[in-house]
Amino acid sequence: MNKLPNWLILHIWQSLLGEVYPEIRAIAAGYDEKTLLLRYYMDREPTDFDMESIEVLSTNIFASVDSGLVERIDVECSHAALPFKDLDQLSGFVYCRREYDMHE
Repeated sequence: MNKLPNWLILHIWQSLLGEVYPEIRAIAAGYDEKTLLLRYYMDREPTDFDMESIEVLSTNIFASVDSGLVERIDVECSHAALPFKDLDQLSGFVYCRREYDMHE
């Protein structure tokens, strides 16, 4: 996967407004030859709601980007208990929730 172009990061961030909820640990994006891959890393097993949510994100991005730049968007959701540093960030993380232990 290639590095995410700045214009694409801005479209993704804009499309994320109001779409992030507490069970999403991170969102990775990969971009290669006009295909975008979005992956939700969840703190639990993904549900139908999660798949609907990532489809909404995909639709919002697709609607805002020139069709000549992104021709296809693939989506994935997976449960991930590993630390962020051990997750596949594809071309880069576009969202990571803050995780820390308040009792340390």
